[in-house]
Amino acid sequence: MGEKKHPILKFVGTTAATAAAAYAGVSAYVFREVFDLQKSSLYSGRGGTAFLTFTDSEKTEWYHHSTIDDAWIDSFDGLRLHALTLNNHTDSHNWVVLAFGPGSYDRNLLDYLYELDHAGYNVLAVDSRGCGKSEGQFTTLGWSEHYDIISWVNYLVNQDGQAKIALFGISIGAAAVMNAVGDYIPGNVVCAIEEGGFSEIREVLRFGISRVMKVDGKYILPGLNLLVRNKLHFSINDISTARQLKQAGLPMLFVQGIYSEFVPESMLFDNYYAYGGEREMLTRGDAEEHYFERIFAFLEKHFN
Repeated sequence: MGEKKHPILKFVGTTAATAAAAYAGVSAYVFREVFDLQKSSLYSGRGGTAFLTFTDSEKTEWYHHSTIDDAWIDSFDGLRLHALTLNNHTDSHNWVVLAFGPGSYDRNLLDYLYELDHAGYNVLAVDSRGCGKSEGQFTTLGWSEHYDIISWVNYLVNQDGQAKIALFGISIGAAAVMNAVGDYIPGNVVCAIEEGGFSEIREVLRFGISRVMKVDGKYILPGLNLLVRNKLHFSINDISTARQLKQAGLPMLFVQGIYSEFVPESMLFDNYYAYGGEREMLTRGDAEEHYFERIFAFLEKHFN
């Protein structure tokens, strides 16, 4: 008969197995909450234009008398993606591609559509993957979404060869826009705006985990990254918004997010100083007082 395992070794083995299982469980929980749009409590019930709410009678009346249609494309990885087109200015070639993050649409999409329309712009309001009418289960925090933004730009250019386009991203949409400007973009894009975007996926995950779970997020990131690589097919260690920004050349406005809970204010400056092109900044105080005034001044400057 073989010798019995020493009780201490047994205890160590059991403890290690328990710790490994606990770590895997925590990693899976964080993955679900951050990336899984269908199961996360962060995004529950908040998805896209299907959740547009009308509380202002003037804007409701305007919306129902506007020229609004559905647009569809296929993503690089086989998802059917949806956008809403607002085209009240058929004699104009000026377009704003508006990209929100999950959970943002129901709060203020209607306001943006209304203001942009009244300033003379046509709008393509994108349903991010997994949001609204777009297919998908997961967000990739602006990485796969940035390829979707480029696809939507190509869609507009194919529809209107004379289109002049601004990219306008908020929250995860801002991360998508920042990643997109560092890739090849058609010359029809004249400028870009990001509001409330984070500087690096790794850093925003670490910040969010530390804030919610009260432990240093760096200890959770390796297990989380295994799941990201398995399910989403990229590594959070390889994605760098700063690298994308350094490669960009479009004029860009960086706006401090008013609604962001999980993006440190310092990331506005990280993004701004990483940028390789012409840049402007709008901080929270100015954003609260002169938001659309500054937005439209920036757009008008670069469209003209």
